[in-house]
Amino acid sequence: MDFITLINILEKELTLYKSLYSVAVKKTDIVKKGDVQALNQLMTNEQKHITSITALEKQRVAELNKLFPNQTENLPTITDCIDLAQGDQKAKLQSLFQSLTDVLEKTKEQNKLNHELIKNSLQFVNFSLNLFRPKIDNFNYGPNTGKQQSNSSSIFNSEV
Repeated sequence: MDFITLINILEKELTLYKSLYSVAVKKTDIVKKGDVQALNQLMTNEQKHITSITALEKQRVAELNKLFPNQTENLPTITDCIDLAQGDQKAKLQSLFQSLTDVLEKTKEQNKLNHELIKNSLQFVNFSLNLFRPKIDNFNYGPNTGKQQSNSSSIFNSEV
């Protein structure tokens, strides 16, 4: 079985995933700086990477369908291909598998960090906004007491 086309597709994917990882690292720095405009530009770049990776994934699936025409439901994995490959192709597939696994794991961890940083930034923004909002006392009459109740937390409560 000849895996040359599959290897070429996986090499292109690896290149894109490495580039996507570098985008994720840059995103961390941009989030730390709070540069929203740069973050928007970076996210546009990130989306282009994802679009390209999606196109390569379609090519990979098409190639696997050619290589394994009888397995349309559960396509073989890279590990399955490694098991069937011989010589240089086997070694290349093993190397690509390891490299792809490593870069995807690093990207996953970087994205987790970015998610936490963005979440913390949003919490800080909400906290800051709440400091600037005037606190409005909302006076309502209680259902059974007929007395006026305040929803604000006051140190001094009095009845009239």
